[in-house]
Amino acid sequence: MISRFFKRVPAGIIVAPMFLASILNTFVPGFLQVGPMTAAISSKEGLNALIDVTLVAVGSQLTFKRLELALKRGLVLFLAKWLTAIVLGFLFFKSFGRDGFLGISALAFIAAISNHNNALFIGLISDYGDEYDVASAAITAIISVPIFTFLTLSMLGIADITPTSILDLCLPLLVGIVLGNIDKNFCEFLAATQMYIMPFLGFAIGAGINIMSIFKGGLPGLVLSILTVGAAFVISLPADIFINKRPGWAAISTYTAAGNSVIVPTLVANLDPSWKPYESLASAQLGTVVIMTSLLVPLAASLWMKFYKSK
Repeated sequence: MISRFFKRVPAGIIVAPMFLASILNTFVPGFLQVGPMTAAISSKEGLNALIDVTLVAVGSQLTFKRLELALKRGLVLFLAKWLTAIVLGFLFFKSFGRDGFLGISALAFIAAISNHNNALFIGLISDYGDEYDVASAAITAIISVPIFTFLTLSMLGIADITPTSILDLCLPLLVGIVLGNIDKNFCEFLAATQMYIMPFLGFAIGAGINIMSIFKGGLPGLVLSILTVGAAFVISLPADIFINKRPGWAAISTYTAAGNSVIVPTLVANLDPSWKPYESLASAQLGTVVIMTSLLVPLAASLWMKFYKSK
């Protein structure tokens, strides 16, 4: 029964537990703080640990046999996303300045379109992808940490990057790559673990989401969510279809915002105090984007697949 339910919901294996945890965290937060065991799964450290395990499993799928195709798919998605963030971020900044429009600052806009929830991407792979898509997630993982946003902001003259953040991301991936190539059994074993990790990863993501932040972000946050998903259709979707020769669901799936995007305005404001006046509002709007894109992107990918197949 559970498996049938998950199949009815796009990326249900990760979205359903995420939604359940977000409801608990919003209305009965004490339920997730009964003691150290329950608090661990709902903590930032617990989420990071699960992400590390997921990245090891993902890295293990990047075997030499799959390397060429997986790298191609992953790099196309990565570069298309990056180019989208740079081009649209530049146009937004030049057209509207720091204040942006409709209450959406340039900082919030760039942070939203340059971020990516790789966990949800991996969850969607179970619905639409193959082993090469799983392996390509080792490349798309780069977009899922603030370092990618910092790099984009840095190119636009807003922030600096820290090499430590890059190393922190790469280590679990490298461990997985080594394990997967040392022994085929490691590769197969770690591939099978992902479907069991996904519900717990989804729950841990949801445990850090407060649904009430949708109201804090207000209408601008909702508009920003739609703009973020819509950005997928500018460069990434055509690139996935015409370069990767793929249906395009993967391109759409890279336009969710990870929970860590919420801290980007604070980090940027710390680096450049002139952005301090935009920090609080941008963080609230990004909180809305995290929630809404987590729901909109699986739906958009599902609808796109139906449209693509009908053609």
